[in-house]
Amino acid sequence: MKKFVLSVVLLGALFFIGYGIMKYTGAEPKHEVEPESSVVETPEAALELLKEGNLRYVNNHCLFPHHDHKRIEETAPKQNPFVAIVGCSDSRVPVELIFDQGIGDIFVIRTAGNSVNDAVVMGSVDYAVEHLGVKAVVVLGHESCGGVTGAISTASEHGEVAKLLDVIRQDVAPYVGKPDSLDVAIRMNADKQVERITSYPHIRSLIDNGELAVVRAYYNVHTGKVDF
Repeated sequence: MKKFVLSVVLLGALFFIGYGIMKYTGAEPKHEVEPESSVVETPEAALELLKEGNLRYVNNHCLFPHHDHKRIEETAPKQNPFVAIVGCSDSRVPVELIFDQGIGDIFVIRTAGNSVNDAVVMGSVDYAVEHLGVKAVVVLGHESCGGVTGAISTASEHGEVAKLLDVIRQDVAPYVGKPDSLDVAIRMNADKQVERITSYPHIRSLIDNGELAVVRAYYNVHTGKVDF
């Protein structure tokens, strides 16, 4: 009996010593946890999260969610974003910040003029939809977009920039040579990308079944507000 009691005491002591070492070193037991964004089950819920986050951003009430080491551990085994955003490369449009989201929340695809005109970009969108199961795809145009500005301008460019502008120009052809129509052209450009994405039958099927939303949005670089 004494040996049994002694064994129990020793096991208890070893447990508390081990736990104390873990707490001291920060080596907490690891558990595979699905990222919290997995609870977003509908396109409507995904878009509402973006709208709420942007409202916090505009009002300077950001929560800065999912920016800690806990989130890094959660998302290390697997990403589970709730939305894909095709945005412009413009440095004034930091996607996660303007929607007050964090690590693993948004699958971000950025190109000049938020253009979806090649296999790399469209393949990235398709990957987000088919493999990651995002509930929404947002094409995010923005005020004062340099890509669209260059595309509707009659000024000449050279090299790869000229090729890029030629691609965007095809989507805003009615406004070439009309710089006063920049805002309209930016929105038209984003709409064209939405049309391009939704032209794929499997994506259209998901939309028709209520499993996916593909929408255009517009970011104001002066106010920080996103209009859907």
